[in-house]
Amino acid sequence: MSTPNERLNEIVKDMNDLELAEIIDFAEFINNKKQKAFDEAFKNVQETDESISDKELESIQEAKDSGSISYKEMWNDYDEV
Repeated sequence: MSTPNERLNEIVKDMNDLELAEIIDFAEFINNKKQKAFDEAFKNVQETDESISDKELESIQEAKDSGSISYKEMWNDYDEV
């Protein structure tokens, strides 16, 4: 069984530039649609005030110190690939 990358490579290897441009446009459309869905989901999250335990505060600080990135940074990095 082949991987999705192998299957895609097999499908596109004999396509002309016009066909490849259409595939690229469609892939960009899918990626933008997914990013808009994430943006909308994060924009519409209801905020609630809840107390945070000391353990939760420690976990938050550990995450900040770990070098993790926001989802916006992730998409920007992904767009550059």
